Amino acid sequence: MLVNIEQRLQDQPRFFVLPADEAVLLGLPIMMGLLGRTIFIGVIIGVVAWSIWRRIKGEGGLEGVAAAAYWYIPYTMGFFKALPDSAVERWEA
Repeated sequence: MLVNIEQRLQDQPRFFVLPADEAVLLGLPIMMGLLGRTIFIGVIIGVVAWSIWRRIKGEGGLEGVAAAAYWYIPYTMGFFKALPDSAVERWEA
């Protein structure tokens, strides 16, 4: 019996050669440009959004963006209310 074990379970899903999040940021404005008959503007907005997202994401990937959001977005914003507050410096029992 032959069993295939995935070697890289942490890899993001890909759409052609781009990770899924980058493909959405590049493809959505282009599709909106096609629907609005302004493909040139859609391509420009898509490329700008894609390059900004790649710069923000950097080497850390989506995990780095999520970690930065956890540490820098105030607790009152409500995105991470299920997690402990990042502003607490010392936990005492």
